[in-house]
Amino acid sequence: MVIWFIGKSASGKTYYGSKLYETLRLKYNNIVFLDGDLLRNSISSDLGHSIEDRYISEDRRSKLSKILSDQGIHVIVSGISNEPEIRAWNKNNIKNYLEIYLDINDETLYSRDPKGLYAEYSQGIINNVVGKDIKFHVPIKPWMTIVSENSRSVKQTIGTIIIRLKNEKILS
Repeated sequence: MVIWFIGKSASGKTYYGSKLYETLRLKYNNIVFLDGDLLRNSISSDLGHSIEDRYISEDRRSKLSKILSDQGIHVIVSGISNEPEIRAWNKNNIKNYLEIYLDINDETLYSRDPKGLYAEYSQGIINNVVGKDIKFHVPIKPWMTIVSENSRSVKQTIGTIIIRLKNEKILS
């Protein structure tokens, strides 16, 4: 099983991914959490943030996730993951690949902005920001969508994900 949290910067991918990992790790010891920023600093440290470099980084992340999944390791991934072609590859090549799209409104993203990306973009300091000068491609038919306006707590949302995994017999 590979659960992939997808969304723009500051949408909560790492937060939700880490919370799901912490919860599932209590029962499953064959699980890893791969955060997009940590992977960028390790297996993709040779790349920048251009569209081409982002594609290569996402491709590496996908291939690593497949290798781990093929060995019976459950993988939780957080990353912008903006390439529809790579998402399609994941769906066609990774068993039990599950996309969770974090649909967060721009106002919330800009107010969070923990890395200062949106502020720096607005000031003309940086470019190549997904959702600004790089189009964000909303996932087509994700396994689940989490909407920012939803008043559910993170704990309730993680519980809903786990219930669905069990109902669909992906987890026992």
